[in-house]
Amino acid sequence: MDRNEIIEITKQKIKEKLNNADQKIINLSQIIEKIPNNINELYEQLRVITDQEYPTLDQALTIKEYVSFYLLENKSEENIKEINISDKNINEINKIKNSKISIDLNKDINNITLNLAKDILNLIETKERIDLEIEKLLQENYVNAYHIATPQILCKMLEIAGSFKRLSRFPASTIQLLGSEKNFFKALKFNKNTPKYGIIYNHPLVVSLPFKNKAKFSRTLAAKISIAIKADITNNEIYPELNEKIKIKHKELK
Repeated sequence: MDRNEIIEITKQKIKEKLNNADQKIINLSQIIEKIPNNINELYEQLRVITDQEYPTLDQALTIKEYVSFYLLENKSEENIKEINISDKNINEINKIKNSKISIDLNKDINNITLNLAKDILNLIETKERIDLEIEKLLQENYVNAYHIATPQILCKMLEIAGSFKRLSRFPASTIQLLGSEKNFFKALKFNKNTPKYGIIYNHPLVVSLPFKNKAKFSRTLAAKISIAIKADITNNEIYPELNEKIKIKHKELK
């Protein structure tokens, strides 16, 4: 095999890896992890100035609602409704606008705040698009694990494992503890109790249970996630029956 053949084979392997759903999901997940921090940091800077115009408004609105409202050229009630702000929050906006404690910003400062608000909204919308793309990739490629683990938890498990194939080799006990590695080794080092669950703790069904039953249900859920992952490897759709079994166990422990 000559040098050119080796180069072509290497290129092909790189292309295959980049086109792999696992790699796309992991790359998008790593991007999305950093976006919220950027949004929050920029929003805090924006509010330092815009609180002079709309004091305490941030307490009523989400970040997206706040910047969408701020970017409205005509802040009429009709236009505010078009950006999906509730009647309750519209009343809050009107109270602040009519309170006579706000200060109008000069044109130059206003241009700065508008540009900053646009940047924040672009970041929020980028995050939403990435979220949808990740969810689409997960559902198309790993339908069982998608429905049993939830997209958010499956995405994180995939990122930790490095690939879906590697994740499929993990026993249920490892899946149960994924995400708790630091705490696990710290507990071993200081001879303390090891954690009973990792990111699986954030599953809505685990969250809804009394604390005393969370660990027990986590074992059941991890076992079903493990089965779901293996079924995805063999393209065998079994999530409806797995879901039924999970619901029965959850009802027993609730």
